[in-house]
Amino acid sequence: MSDGGLLQKAMDVQQPADEIEAVAVSQLPQNANSATLGNIALTILLGMVLPFFFLMWFGGIIPVIPSSVMTLVVILGSVSFVWWRLGGGIPSIAGGSGINTTVAASIFVTLILLLGTPALLSIALTGDMTLGEIDFDDDGSEMSIKIRQNGGSGSHEAEISISQSGSEVFSLVQSFKINREDSRGDYGEILLNVEDFYATNALPMDSNRYVISVTVGGNTFTENLDSNLLTRTITGAESSATASLSTNADDCGDKERCVKGVALTASAGLAAAAGYPPAGLPYSDYTIDFSMYYEGNNLAINYPLITVENTLASWDDNGGEWGSGNGIIGDSGSSLPLGGSEYGSDIQADIIPISAWEENDYGCYTVKIEINQQAPWSGGTSLIYESYYLFEKTGDQENGESETWTESTVSC
Repeated sequence: MSDGGLLQKAMDVQQPADEIEAVAVSQLPQNANSATLGNIALTILLGMVLPFFFLMWFGGIIPVIPSSVMTLVVILGSVSFVWWRLGGGIPSIAGGSGINTTVAASIFVTLILLLGTPALLSIALTGDMTLGEIDFDDDGSEMSIKIRQNGGSGSHEAEISISQSGSEVFSLVQSFKINREDSRGDYGEILLNVEDFYATNALPMDSNRYVISVTVGGNTFTENLDSNLLTRTITGAESSATASLSTNADDCGDKERCVKGVALTASAGLAAAAGYPPAGLPYSDYTIDFSMYYEGNNLAINYPLITVENTLASWDDNGGEWGSGNGIIGDSGSSLPLGGSEYGSDIQADIIPISAWEENDYGCYTVKIEINQQAPWSGGTSLIYESYYLFEKTGDQENGESETWTESTVSC
């Protein structure tokens, strides 16, 4: 065999090896390109970022799965998918070819940023803490203080001070949580019983108004409280007895006109100027003792004790002897018509018939009203008002007799 033949055979053997090396080199860049920065960014965006934000905004649509469990599943699933898709690799100690540090670092940094996103959003979107609405419940016994902070959460402490006429009447340090929301945003609520800070009426003088100061989060907020809702001490009262007159012989006998009975009216509220009735106080609680006396201390009518809570008055009607046993006072006015067993059509009111009076002779009658309130609405002193009426007979048998009932300015 010639040298040329041996050389040719060596070249023939070398050629396939060169081709194999060329194929290997040509395939290497394709595997490397699968983990380019652009590909890494796109895969992380679609495989991690989008699922995470979808979970943040719509995670509550599956109420049967707790949010903590859902978050863990999404994070593990998205990280596993992205790691596999980018060829993150298997550690050599586990029998793999090693970890792609670029892929691993990209996934780690993205995960840290995503986990910190809720906290960052909370800081960026949390508003300042402010004093919201101050409301009272339906019966006025409880006051609600709302402290607002959009995006807020957690527990806080509020220092509350309430003053009247420049003097502090109440102070409290109260913890609360921003754990409620309405159409205006997130808020926390503090409840106070009005009787804990009530001292005296806020009306009629502006100088008597209540002022609340709330310090929270390093800020102090001051606001005037509604004086109409914090005027509850009865300072004015009136009593009246209006006669129902009859010309019926069954009522009057041989008289031309007679007193059939009287309609009683009790009034209670905030004292007004002379000549004006008291103003109604719809949030007051008190009792009314109403009676009529003949010539001093001789009891003529002893009306059942009346209890008033807010605007609802109630008493024992004794089977209709004293009307229906209930009425309204303080809502649209300060007057309360008292029920009776008969109706006076001439005055359009219930009356206590004269036949039911314990004393019904001619003379002077005192109509007395006594108001009592418990602390803190009153200092324990009764408020008493009296009005006076003359029950008289005029004329004579020859010219005709009549009875009159007129109010007097002179006490009996």
